Amino acid sequence: MSVVYRVRQFVRAAAAWLQLPVPGGGPGAGVQPGELVDEQASQILGPQAQSLFEAMPSYDRRHALSVMHALRLGGHTSPDLLAAALLHDMGKTVQWDGTQAVRGDGALRLWHRVAVVLMRALSPELVERIGEDRSGSWRHPFFVQEHHAVIGAELARQAGCSARTVELISHHEDPPDQARDPLLAALQAADGMN
Repeated sequence: MSVVYRVRQFVRAAAAWLQLPVPGGGPGAGVQPGELVDEQASQILGPQAQSLFEAMPSYDRRHALSVMHALRLGGHTSPDLLAAALLHDMGKTVQWDGTQAVRGDGALRLWHRVAVVLMRALSPELVERIGEDRSGSWRHPFFVQEHHAVIGAELARQAGCSARTVELISHHEDPPDQARDPLLAALQAADGMN
């Protein structure tokens, strides 16, 4: 994804963190994190998956809601797709401790996201090179960034999401030109707009 996209995504995350209106709009830019939790999320997500969604920081929930809203505006109604929209980035910040969703020990903070944008601008493979799969290491969040789709897919599987939702989450970071699956292409497009 382009640096411009990453910068725009960071500005939206920062605005959500500060609880400001999202600059630049986008199909779901006006959606607030608390607006969907009780009503629509519970209709789309099972109880364990909903707890994963609720454990995400407000800026990730806002992004997820914006992606889901954009899909709905595009006429998409697949429950598997809408669940994937709500959960696609949870691998960045959430883990399952066997009984409940909690903030992950390698959770990406806002400053990590800034660092990721800058590193990718300097050298696209730098984030992957610097990441380390060792809990507690300062390099672990960069590993999480690179592998959040697989981490999130496993969390979704453990939470009882459908195999289709798990598959969509697992592949949402694949290069868009490889997305032959129309639901995956829709998820990637909505993610890219928000």
